[in-house]
Amino acid sequence: MDQGIWKLMQKRLGYTDAEMEIFRSDPRNVKIMERAQDLLGKTIVFEVVESHGCNIEHRKGDRFLFAAEGYMLAHKGPAKVCPYILPAMARMMWVIQERIYEGLDPRPYFHGGHCEDVGIECGGWGRVVFEASVVDRER
Repeated sequence: MDQGIWKLMQKRLGYTDAEMEIFRSDPRNVKIMERAQDLLGKTIVFEVVESHGCNIEHRKGDRFLFAAEGYMLAHKGPAKVCPYILPAMARMMWVIQERIYEGLDPRPYFHGGHCEDVGIECGGWGRVVFEASVVDRER
């Protein structure tokens, strides 16, 4: 594997040489680093497919974009983001990343999720449902 990639990660993570040795000694990290290009080329999209009673006003068609390596592309999504939708997205991000690391189709079989509000029918206010997809990153 190219030593430049390891140096780039060391700089990105702020690791000392000793910490980098620990990082590199873990076979899981080696496997992930070998698949880094697969992550870098993808964007994970969570698109709202249903919304009713959302206090933050998320609507059907809203899209939340994340770089596959794990950070939100906030400038490409809604101006307001409800914190109660993020946990479900974070859990799905782990699954998508794991599938990429394993060389599988990154879209999980169960690719839908929802915010943590239970909706008016169950004593909450609203409910937002989303679906995940994985697309090639725009260059």
